[in-house]
Amino acid sequence: MELLRHAGAEPRDEWAEPDHRRPLDDTGREQAAALVDSLRPGPPITDILSSPAVRCRQTVEPLARALGLEIRCDERLDEVEAPVADEGEEWVSAAWKGGRALRLLDELTSGTVDGRVVCCSHGDVIPATVALLAGRDGLPLSEVRCRKAGRFTLSFRDGRCVAATAVPPPPVGRRRPER
Repeated sequence: MELLRHAGAEPRDEWAEPDHRRPLDDTGREQAAALVDSLRPGPPITDILSSPAVRCRQTVEPLARALGLEIRCDERLDEVEAPVADEGEEWVSAAWKGGRALRLLDELTSGTVDGRVVCCSHGDVIPATVALLAGRDGLPLSEVRCRKAGRFTLSFRDGRCVAATAVPPPPVGRRRPER
């Protein structure tokens, strides 16, 4: 399974429309195209899931086209505002988001999966999810940050995550500093 962070997007502070409509920027489109070759090695990709956010869907669109697959949107990969709070403590929101995504991963890995699944999500959801996996399944991870267009390759056995490997973003021509 591949837990992929969306590619570079238009700056949040310069975007006037609702955030879920924020698209990829030029670098992000390059990263999305480069992900096709970056993700090809290994077992065949048989399913692509994405947060409903435009930037996430746009990140996996080139891959879906290249493989002839449909993108399935799942709210549990989204970075919606958590309905729980602890006087503004961000960890509570991160735990809630990570818990939703973890439930999705558990569902995806509970049955027989032929090939790999690519799940595209956000920079706050992925670290929370990987940290939950590390704590629940005893993975020896010291870093869970995921750069834009980077990913974690996750391996599961008997409902347990047995490996999580950080994979950096694919190289592209021009890069803008991450925000």
